Formats: sequence, structure tokens, C-alpha cells
Amino acid sequence: MSEPSDSVPAKKRRIIHWDPEHGRTTGKKQWTILRVIGWTVGGFFGLLLVAGLAIRGVRLVVGPQFLRPNGAVAVSAPESPGSAFVSESKAELAHETAYKALLELRKLPQDHPSQLEQLIGIEKDYLTGEALLSAHEFAKAYVHFTVLNREIDAYSLNVKLKQETQKAYDEVIVRMKELDRARSLAPQEFDTAFTEAGIGQEFFKAGGFIRAKKEFDLAFAALGRAEKALKDYVDERIRTAQQSVATGQRVAALESFKAALEKDPGNEVALQGMKRAEVADRVYALLLQGAEFEAKTEYAKAREAFAKAFEIDAFSAVAQQGKARNERLEKEAEFKTASDAAVAARAAKEWTKAIAAYERALKVYPQKDDIKKALADVRETAHREAVKESLAKAYDYENKYEWEQARAAYKATIDLDAKHEDAKEGYARTGRMIRTLMQFNKLVEIAEQRAQHAEFQVAIRSFNEAMAIKPSYLPLTDRVDQLRTLLLAQSQPVSVTFNSDGDSWISISNFRMLGKIRSETVNILPGDYEIVGRRKGYQDVLLMLQVRSGSTPPTVNIACTLRANR
Repeated sequence: MSEPSDSVPAKKRRIIHWDPEHGRTTGKKQWTILRVIGWTVGGFFGLLLVAGLAIRGVRLVVGPQFLRPNGAVAVSAPESPGSAFVSESKAELAHETAYKALLELRKLPQDHPSQLEQLIGIEKDYLTGEALLSAHEFAKAYVHFTVLNREIDAYSLNVKLKQETQKAYDEVIVRMKELDRARSLAPQEFDTAFTEAGIGQEFFKAGGFIRAKKEFDLAFAALGRAEKALKDYVDERIRTAQQSVATGQRVAALESFKAALEKDPGNEVALQGMKRAEVADRVYALLLQGAEFEAKTEYAKAREAFAKAFEIDAFSAVAQQGKARNERLEKEAEFKTASDAAVAARAAKEWTKAIAAYERALKVYPQKDDIKKALADVRETAHREAVKESLAKAYDYENKYEWEQARAAYKATIDLDAKHEDAKEGYARTGRMIRTLMQFNKLVEIAEQRAQHAEFQVAIRSFNEAMAIKPSYLPLTDRVDQLRTLLLAQSQPVSVTFNSDGDSWISISNFRMLGKIRSETVNILPGDYEIVGRRKGYQDVLLMLQVRSGSTPPTVNIACTLRANR
């Protein structure tokens, strides 16, 4: 109900004092000692009663901590219905809060008698509060619902605590079943856990959830100690078994692992250990063999032995470490051998061997910067020496007039160093010399061929050209010298006499026209000639003439005497 507005004018009321004795004159009562004492005592007890009622009312609003001597901070109490006006909106808000909280409260499980009883009380208090609202007792309703909301909060906490306690009890029972195999190892702890769980269950039934939770925690602690005893026992059996595996004692290892699995059937370490124990003796023998090879620095054999052991027992740290260690030692030995060989070859200036050794070292350790640098230096030195050696070889061949070999050496030098000026000049120079020699030989060959065909003058010209380009160092071979002697002998003209009838035209082909002669002597260089006679109305006459130096000069008779057929 809304509050009455101050703007509405108040209705006029007539006040009538009802007093039947009004107007009568009475005498004043006398104050006696007894009357004073009575009023004093009565007033004192009345004051105590009023104070008690006021404090109880305030506590209902503020809480039970009001005026408690525990040093808690005082909370200001809500306005008392007798001292201040409590609005309807506050009461409605408190009612709505209680309503929503009660809806959530009803969703919680109430499977415990004490909680069910509390819930019934809360439901009754809620109905009482609604009755106060219906009667427009807003101040009382506000105080009532405020207290009720606190009770609902306390009940919710109590339900949660009960659930937690129930969960703890269930976990204790499950844990006791799980750890039953540890009973023989920690019987006292099991008895303690059983006793504490029983006590906690009694408190739980009586609704003492806090005390029940403490008892369950004690049971859990006892089970924890039993679990530790179980774990220690299993760990000790496993440790003993692993020691037996490490020393190759197959039977002892199997017994210890079996003892551990009896108490902890799902223990992965023990399950895996059983497999290792089956091959413990074989693995141990291989480990001893690998250690012996390693002591003799036979790292490849040692690595192989450890690798076989690791194949049989993939969980053997000794085998794994031995394999890795000997792989490293083998690599280090291989690297050292290659590095030492490289240093020795470098000192002996055997660059090819040094490069190959450094490359082998880098295959072992590709990231070795010092080896990379040394290899680069050796390659550079080897290249420089190769260029120098190739050029020296080219010079040597050239000095020996072995032009083909010199040219090949110069070409090899250029392949090593494309910008080498001396090599490029030598390559061009030897090329020219080779071409000159080829030309010389070609001209000599032509001269020989022409001489064989008695074309002595052509042969002489070819021979002279060959002699003009012949290198000064090149001696004449016997063949060339014979050709020169022949050509020299055939270089002198021979006197040849020609006789004719004076009517025929006589000509020497490719040499000279004699004309109409009767007799004439002509100096002709040695060679083969065609002598042609022509006369009008007569058949031509053709004679072949061989002129040779050192032989009797021939006499040539030629005339056209046969008439031509028409």
C-alpha cells in the first residue's frame, strides 16, 4: 500500500473527551514511604523489561552479534518500527528477495531429516511474513523478511556443507576399497580410517556436518599414510628389481617385479620392467662387450654392441647412452684422423690430399668453422699453385716448341683463372704458331704434289712460300730437304730447239707463242708442256714435251702436213 500524500487535505474531526468523572473535584493522594518505594521498584523492573524488549528487537534486525562482548564491529540496526517509518517498498523488496531465495532453496536436495525440518520452519516463516504484508504491517514484515533471508542463506550453506560431507564420506569408502591391498602393509592406519569414518557417519546422521567433515578428513589422512606405505613398498620392490636388471640377474628381477605388481597390478613401470627382466641377462652381456670394445678404443664395435643391447631393451639407459657415447667417440676419432691427415698434407703441399681430408672432417662435423676456414684457405692456395704450375708447364712446353701441349696448358690455366693475362697471350701465341706450322706443312705438301706432277714452277712457288713462314727454330726434315734439292735443280732453264716447216703456227701452251718458224732454240724451265702446231687447211698437231734439268736437251720437230677433212 502506498503512503498517504501530504498534498491531500486532512478531514476535520471533532475530538470528544470521554471522562465520566470530568468536572468532579477529588482530593490529592498523599505520598507515603511505602508508596515511593513501590513506585521506585516497579519503575526499575519496568525499565529492565523495556530495555530487554528493545535489545531483542534490535537483535532481530541487526543480528545476534549486537552488544556481544567479542569485540566485533557494531552494525547499525535498521530503523525500529516505533522510531521511524518503514516504507512499503522496503518490505516488498525484502519479500521479493526471500521469495527468489526460497525458489532456489526448494531446488536443493533435502534428504536429511534435520534439513527438512529447517526447510519446513523457513516455509512457515515465509507465510508469516506474507501475512504481515497482507495486514500492511510493513515495518514488521521488513524486519521479519530480513531475518528470514539470513536464515535462508545459512540453510543454503548448510546444504552445501552436507553435500560436501556426503561426498567426503563416499570418497572415504571408495578409497578404502581401492587401498584394500595395502591393509597388510598398514593395518593400524586402516583401523584408524575405519574408526574415523564410523564416527563421522554418526555425526552426519545427527546433522553435525562440520564435525563429520573433520572425522572424514582424519580418515582420509590415515588412508593417505596407508597409501604412502603401499607406494614405498612398491617403489622399493621396483628399485630392487631395476638393480637386478642392471646387473643381469634375470630371476631376481622377475621376482621383485612380480611382488610389486601383486600390490599394484597396474603399475606401468613394473609391467614394463617384467619385459626388461626377461632379457636382462642378454642385455647385460652385450653391455659388458660394448664396454670392453670401448676400453680398446674400438668405437665402431662398441657402438654396434650397445646398439644391439638397445634393440633388445629400448628402456636401457646404459645401452642408449653407450650407443650415443660411442657414436660421438667414433665421430671424434674419425674427425681427428681426417684433421691430422689434412694438416700433414698441407705441410707437404699436397693440396688435393689436404682438401679431401678437410672435406672428410667436415662430413663428420659440418658446423666446424675453423675447418671451413682451413678448407677455404687450402682451396685458395691449391688454386693459386695450380695456376702457377699450369702456367709453368705451358712455358716449358713452349720452350720445347711443343705447341699443342703448350696451347693445352695455357687453356688449362685460363680455365683456372679466366683473367690471367699471360695465359691468354700464351694461348693466342701458341695458336698462331700452330696455324703457321699447319700452313707450312700444307705448302710443303702442295709442293711435293706439284713436283710429282712435274709442275715444278708451281711447286717452287709453294715451297718458297713455305720457307718464308717456316719458324727459324724448325729444322728441315730429310723429306723437305730432298724436295728443296729437287726443286732447286729444276729451277734452271733448259735450251730446247724447235724445228718446223715455216708455214705452221707453233705455240707452247701456257708459256709462249713461237709463230711460223723453221728452227728456234728456247730456254724453258723444267716441266711438262704441250706443243701445238696449227695451219689453215691442215690438221692440228699436238705434242707433249717433258723438260728436265740434267738431261739431254730435246729437239722438237713439229709441222702440220695432213690436210683437214672437209
